[in-house]
Amino acid sequence: MTPIARADSLELLVLVPVDNTESLDPFSAVAVAAAIAKRSGAAVHAVLLGRAPHEEHGRKALFAGADKVWLVAHPQLSLPVQTDQLLLAFAHALSDLGALGETATTLALLPAGAIGEELAARLAARLNGVALGRCSAIELTNAGIVAHRPAFGGRAQVALAPAGGALFAAVRGPKRSQDNTGCAASSDAASLRKIELKTVLPETEVCYQETGERQARLEGAKIVVSGGRGMAGAEGFALLQQLADCLGGALGGSLPSVDAGWIPVARQIGQSGKYVDPELYIAVGISGASQHLAGIGPNTRILAINRDAQADIFRVAEIGVVADWQAVLPALLKALRNLTPPG
Repeated sequence: MTPIARADSLELLVLVPVDNTESLDPFSAVAVAAAIAKRSGAAVHAVLLGRAPHEEHGRKALFAGADKVWLVAHPQLSLPVQTDQLLLAFAHALSDLGALGETATTLALLPAGAIGEELAARLAARLNGVALGRCSAIELTNAGIVAHRPAFGGRAQVALAPAGGALFAAVRGPKRSQDNTGCAASSDAASLRKIELKTVLPETEVCYQETGERQARLEGAKIVVSGGRGMAGAEGFALLQQLADCLGGALGGSLPSVDAGWIPVARQIGQSGKYVDPELYIAVGISGASQHLAGIGPNTRILAINRDAQADIFRVAEIGVVADWQAVLPALLKALRNLTPPG
């Protein structure tokens, strides 16, 4: 097996569980590594792990900025994704590739999300590394790696400057419009290497429990319709559910709407809730606090409806409607239903 080529002072790794459908853009972490590589001169090595990762996965990683891609297969990996298995498989893959050197600093990045963040922390513990958590930005300074992480509900930023060694972090990439500039990825087959792991993974037993939930899942939804404090009651969320159903989307809500009991906590979006990365996010009665916006992917287009013209949500929305939702939602639903051909 060909080991990973190592730079003198910094090694950049991106670890991607390709069978994880939690993130619509799992290769965005490669763009973060590529940005650091521009300053350091280090190569970006992507390790893509799955039951049978294919070359299309590799091409996406190369396009995002990877210099070399290892397609690591293990047919024993379970679906849905089991983090205990991924932990062991990634640890063995990094060992086989000789990815963690004794002298150079190794920065290993995983896609942000529940699975990526758990893996980053557990790999750091297993491999005697340093866990940096979910980072909003990572930069290379003259003193070394500096990782920035939100704290106190997004009201403050913590700057972490680890001394070196193996560093593990979960990150979200920049907007795709930025990703696509300057990433002239090689399509050379030599940039792709295939490996099959022989490690025996722990058997997992997946138990399913009927919850009675009939709504579309937030995870992987291309359209999310979300409500906030401005909905003023559960009645408004019934209209939001109708809108989500009309659009084939999923229903979400902000922390205040969850605290008020208008929507289940499982549908909370934000820093203390779920992270979503849809193509379109319809925010109704949501002020746009940073804690809520932290749960929305940077590539998402936001349509905001709010009667407060000064609401922060309009600063990030591509389309803004300054109006009361009671006037807008019924008219919007009527228009959408008129567009739908009769059954």
